[in-house]
Amino acid sequence: EHVRRTRSKKQALLQVLFQVFYTSLFGMYSNFMLIRTGSLIAVILAHTFCNHQGFPDIAFLFSSSDPLYEHRKWLGGIYLCGIAAFTCLAGPLTADFPSTFQ
Repeated sequence: EHVRRTRSKKQALLQVLFQVFYTSLFGMYSNFMLIRTGSLIAVILAHTFCNHQGFPDIAFLFSSSDPLYEHRKWLGGIYLCGIAAFTCLAGPLTADFPSTFQ
């Protein structure tokens, strides 16, 4: 399907590899949350929320025709700060839940 839509095998391969990467990353996060909290409801809600939000549109970083292109440096910095904060706080914010998996 990707090859038919993009007409480029290289671009289709890159799309599929990226999708496999972020899907695997989310799977690791879901397992982490299940083990830390012991709550299947939390994992289902996080998965539902992520499906609803979708992957962030970062086209403004690369496309000069995008209206946000001129703000790409500070917006990209904010994205990186959010990723760093999420990574640093995921452990402490899930530490005090009783889990049957630990």
